[in-house]
Amino acid sequence: PGPVLANYGVDALRFLTPVNPGDTLQVTLTCKQINPRETEDYGEVRWDCTVSNQEAQLVAQYDVLTMVAKSWPA
Repeated sequence: PGPVLANYGVDALRFLTPVNPGDTLQVTLTCKQINPRETEDYGEVRWDCTVSNQEAQLVAQYDVLTMVAKSWPA
């Protein structure tokens, strides 16, 4: 797959734990679903995104929707 062309949405956003000034956050993205488009130069990819604080508590969770090129430009 090539580069991300666009982020076009967020689904199922949930804030689970309060975040305070000075907290350290870590974001983890995991590919959840790939939908190739037969007639296009890109596909749609859905990412599972989790955000944790310095105590490894889950503070937010959501899906990121992206369009990804099928290959890198020459």
